[in-house]
Amino acid sequence: MTRPQLFMPRSLVLALIAATLFAPLVPASAHEGHDHGAASRPADIDLAPRFEVRSEELELVGVLSDKKLVIYLDGAADNAPVPGAQLEVEGQGIKGRASEIGDGVYQIAAAPPGPGKYPLAITVQAGEMSDLLSAELEIAPVTAADSAPGPARTSWYLGAMVLAIVSGAAFALRRRQSFLRSRAQ
Repeated sequence: MTRPQLFMPRSLVLALIAATLFAPLVPASAHEGHDHGAASRPADIDLAPRFEVRSEELELVGVLSDKKLVIYLDGAADNAPVPGAQLEVEGQGIKGRASEIGDGVYQIAAAPPGPGKYPLAITVQAGEMSDLLSAELEIAPVTAADSAPGPARTSWYLGAMVLAIVSGAAFALRRRQSFLRSRAQ
C-alpha cells in the first residue's frame, strides 16, 4: 500500500512566511484582567511649563496652565504644605500677589508672551519665615506631534495579515483540490 505524498503548495508556504514576518508588527494588547505594564510616554510630549526652586526652608513648584500660574509651596524639611503664606510674583507677563486656593496651593493670573525663558522673582512670607526666591519659567515652542501608529493603523496591519493568511490558505486549498482531481482522472 502506498502512502499519499504530502503536498504543500508554494502559496501556502508564502502565506506562512508572510504571517511570520508580519506578526512582530502587530503589538500585543492586554485584555480583561491583564496589564502589560505602564504605557511609555512618547519622548516628544511636552509637559506644561513649570519651574522648581528650593531654599533652606521652602520649596516651590510652579505650573503654568490656562493663563494661570499655580504654585505649590511646601516646607523643605518635611515636604508639608505651607498654608496661609503671602506670595508675590514678578516676571514678564506675571505680576501681583498669588491667592491661596488650597492647602499650600496658590494661584496668580499669568500671560507670558510665548515660547522662551522668563525669570521670576518670588517673595514668600509665611509666619516668621521670609524668603526671596528666583526661578526661571521655560515655555517650549509648540511642535507637531509625530504620527505614531495608533489603534486604527494597528487594526489595518492586523486586518491585512489576516486577509493575506486566509487568501493564501484558500488559494492553496483550491490548488490542492485541483491537483487531486487531475491525478484522479
